[in-house]
Amino acid sequence: MDEKESILSEARPETETRLQKSMRGALRWVLVALLAFGLGALLIAFVLYVPTRQKLDKANADLEHANATITGKTEQITTLQTGNETLQKNLDSARLHMYLLKALSGMRGASLAVAADDYAGARLSLIQASEALDTLSGLLVGTDQKDVLTAMQQSAAQAFTEVKTDLKSAQPELDQLTKNLVQLEDNLFPNP
Repeated sequence: MDEKESILSEARPETETRLQKSMRGALRWVLVALLAFGLGALLIAFVLYVPTRQKLDKANADLEHANATITGKTEQITTLQTGNETLQKNLDSARLHMYLLKALSGMRGASLAVAADDYAGARLSLIQASEALDTLSGLLVGTDQKDVLTAMQQSAAQAFTEVKTDLKSAQPELDQLTKNLVQLEDNLFPNP
């Protein structure tokens, strides 16, 4: 074994060359630089990435909350719109009923004025009834009802003409108009 040791010791130079020393020193500096670079990357990750990630998570949570709020408000708006449509239908129905009753009141007032031989009262009541019938014509949506209402308007005009010529001759026309208005009211607003 001595021979082997002597061969190995001859193959390995006893002293390192200057180039090897400088390479070993450069390698150490490169390793230090890489270590510093790695530590800098970790530092940047913890200083910049982690807070940014936390902000992103908070923003996502806020977004989910805002979406939930929007969904709730949208449902609330839908409910309110449905309620509003129902109220609007009820209002339209009440207005229609009001003008129908106004026309009926005018016809009955004209009938009473004719019975009392009150030309001015009959004329005024017929004018009010005609105005109510005109308004009703704009409010009714069914074509059958509009045709009936148009016939009533023509009958009211005929009664107005009869009131001017002979007060008592308008009574049968007024009675028929009153019956027609009562029937229209029963058709549009049936009693429960």
